[in-house]
Amino acid sequence: MTATAHTADRVFDGERILENQAVLIEDKAVTDIIALGDLPADIPLQQYPGCTLIPGLIDTHMHFMRWQGPLFLAYGVTSVRDTGNDLAWILQCRDEWPQKPWPRILCLGPLLDGTPPGHAFVAHAITDTDSAVAAVQQTAAAAVDGIKLYASIAAEWIAPMTETSHAAGLKVSMHCLPHGVLAAGRAGIDEFYHLDGILADIWPDHPPGWLAVWGDPDFDKTWDRQREVADAIAAMHLVSTPTLAYWDSQWRIRVAEPFPEERQYMPADLFQWSAAEPDAELGAVWQRAQQAASRFQGLLLERQVPTLAGSDTPCGGILPGQSLWRELSLLVTAGLSPIGALRSATSTAADFLERPELGRLQKGCAADFAVVRGDLGQQIPERPELVSVMRDGTSYAPNALLQAAETVAPSWRDEPWARQFAEHWAKRTAARP
Repeated sequence: MTATAHTADRVFDGERILENQAVLIEDKAVTDIIALGDLPADIPLQQYPGCTLIPGLIDTHMHFMRWQGPLFLAYGVTSVRDTGNDLAWILQCRDEWPQKPWPRILCLGPLLDGTPPGHAFVAHAITDTDSAVAAVQQTAAAAVDGIKLYASIAAEWIAPMTETSHAAGLKVSMHCLPHGVLAAGRAGIDEFYHLDGILADIWPDHPPGWLAVWGDPDFDKTWDRQREVADAIAAMHLVSTPTLAYWDSQWRIRVAEPFPEERQYMPADLFQWSAAEPDAELGAVWQRAQQAASRFQGLLLERQVPTLAGSDTPCGGILPGQSLWRELSLLVTAGLSPIGALRSATSTAADFLERPELGRLQKGCAADFAVVRGDLGQQIPERPELVSVMRDGTSYAPNALLQAAETVAPSWRDEPWARQFAEHWAKRTAARP
């Protein structure tokens, strides 16, 4: 296949911003980055003035549904890591992505959870230590890309599950409520999600509730303890995937109109099932909670705790692809530089995932990139203007992907997460007075 070259005002190679450079692509791989002045005359050059060319982004925390695929690509997300789904279903999708207008798919298999599991359609229920170890072995044998432990795991199961996972060469990620991140870290996990388990560490006698408790006025009194916990997390060499875009969604859906794209491109029923009733008072609590979570994530960043960008879409009624840009923007608010935020969705993510072919533009890497209007070294847009996207050597026009995303096949309702959301919605409506 003939080599092609691509350049923009700025090229972010996964580590730093370069100028006057071109990315050479041949077949499905990057073959080099060279100075424009050294580019052979016989290589076609595609130029993108006023833009930044970046590696394809990696959303490290999401739950895949087929309608999401074109949307991820339209926003420059060329790889995703599914962090909990029906095992057979997500493995089938992982086999399909090369033939679809989807990002490449990595997956952790089902949520490994206690009994009864909180999300029955996407979980593997565990009853004791033996079944916990067997669940890890079974999931690892399916050639997944990691192991996900969920909230109802008993504390005494965590260590044998992490030992089994590590013996299989897989990292362990965990939704650490209610045991706390520190207990899970001591038991050997590698990555924690949502910052949720932090409550058990910094405020063990907190009022009833989940993440919204971070918005309690008394939460600020835990600041000294927050610093101690951040020190401990750094000492354990844990990785944080805070999904701040989810936190942000929880106040927006109660007090403000969502981003227009969310209603436009999400299936209407799914958006309704993901949303919440208008509630200005509770929305204000969630907004304070999101701000408190951002401050704590800032403590982790000060201590150089590696941080990955993940959106948790479609939870919270947030849009695939766009929500990852919101995550990057929120990470900048928490303390990362724009370049650091881009790394969290490119090179830092690829390093943690042990996928050296992703997240960078250098010789031998996958031919995945996105072209975005503006100077991303100065500012991360929440609603970016994508000019072009390449995934695995195939070019896509973002507008065409968005047009394709407007038509959702009725079969989406049969997918595992659709069934899960429908069940939660039915329970919510049945509980109403």
